[in-house]
Amino acid sequence: MSTMDTTEMQGVPASGGVSRRMAIAVVGGGSRAASMLRLMNDLENVEVMAACAPYATLPCMRLAEDLGVYATTDISELFQVPDLDLIVDLSEDPKISAQLEAHRPAHVAVVSAAGAELVWDLLVAKKRGEEQERLFVELQVAYDKIRSHERRLQTSKEALERANEELESRLAEIFFTHEFFKALTSYTSVDDVCSLIVDGCNGILGAEISCVYLFNREDWTLCLHASQGRPEEAFRVVVPVSETILGHVFREGPHQEVDVEPGSGSGAWVLDPGDVVSQAAVPLRAGENVFGVMVMASATRRELTPAEFERLQVLGNQSSLSLQNALLHGELERLSVTDRLTEMYNHGHFRQRLEEEFKRSQRFGHPLSLIMLDIDDFKAFNDTCGHVRGDEVLKGVSGVIRQNLREMDIAARYGGEEFVVLLPETESEGAVAVAERIRQQVEQLDWQIGCDSPVGRTVSIGVASFPASAQSAIKLLEAADTAMYRAKRAGKNRVMSAGT
Repeated sequence: MSTMDTTEMQGVPASGGVSRRMAIAVVGGGSRAASMLRLMNDLENVEVMAACAPYATLPCMRLAEDLGVYATTDISELFQVPDLDLIVDLSEDPKISAQLEAHRPAHVAVVSAAGAELVWDLLVAKKRGEEQERLFVELQVAYDKIRSHERRLQTSKEALERANEELESRLAEIFFTHEFFKALTSYTSVDDVCSLIVDGCNGILGAEISCVYLFNREDWTLCLHASQGRPEEAFRVVVPVSETILGHVFREGPHQEVDVEPGSGSGAWVLDPGDVVSQAAVPLRAGENVFGVMVMASATRRELTPAEFERLQVLGNQSSLSLQNALLHGELERLSVTDRLTEMYNHGHFRQRLEEEFKRSQRFGHPLSLIMLDIDDFKAFNDTCGHVRGDEVLKGVSGVIRQNLREMDIAARYGGEEFVVLLPETESEGAVAVAERIRQQVEQLDWQIGCDSPVGRTVSIGVASFPASAQSAIKLLEAADTAMYRAKRAGKNRVMSAGT
């Protein structure tokens, strides 16, 4: 194994004010390890000292040989590399990870699994940042050329005016691109990021029509989340991944159609076929996971130049990072207020919404009703049939409740087998009707959960309304709870209204 002189590893001595480059080894032979090796080899403050894989013929080992990096199939030789700081484990082999952790020198750090993925994401993000920087450099070069032409064409007023117009356009594009990428990092809402993406498509590429569609894994469709250039009703809201240019790009990658053939269906994501003469689209992705498509189109023929098409892809790459963060942020927010078993709101979030809706009803003098529901003899059902089947009952009841709600209604799992439903703009009679429908449907539901015991298949329900039953949010909740227990004492499987 070749070694490097200590002074060469450390660069300029400490008195010179420059610290040595970080020494890194890469473990793993696959294409991902090879990509990591190439990315790290391009970093100025990092020196790749070694690569290790089970076989010398693997992609990472061949790349190491091409780059002049020491390659070995013996993992123990990594620990002999002088001044090694970090080992990045991309082998995905638990035995190798355990061996690295057990035998590494104390001064050598090892990152694997999620840590290695984080290093990968950071390097990819840096690479994309370099693409953006290269775009700015290209625009600056174009600016310098315009200034040079301006000096040479001083005798021609018309040529000088054209150069000035191009200069202003380029400068405006530079400014807009800079502001766009800066704004992308400041939004955490999916809707806000999607709206900004279509605005960027218009501002950077002059798109006449642009849309963002996000992937719905449940039914394998692409759903419209933002549009620009036409009213929202001009677009298909849901497009299967097997149809149009959206589906093609989702499966195959970036694509441009300069002349969309009439009747081909490729442009059928727009309801009016005459609106799509030319179109281009790129996937929105995180690694290998595609979670959406960004598409632009025009009603007149337009062919994107190679530079414009590359700019569209850069726009898609940068947008993907921000959109992925927004999607993760939204999912975390959803999980924080959701009961995982029933996928309804949890107790804490419901109490917050109850206070908000009650104050709104008081302010505007609107009615507000609350339903409290409890599954009859649920403890006995759990003891008889087991908690797994009990969970099936909870999910079945929550499904019945959801089927009977409007978009404005709010439902939550309030306790073990208790549910609450808030019905804004609803009088007591209407709430009782909803409660009765729920009671009947639960009673008639064919559980099919492998248990013959009849317990746990009915519900007792209490209903209370503002202003008739209570004058505060907590009193409304208590009134519905009291009515529910009256229903249980009266024989269960019935609806009771507060005050009756």
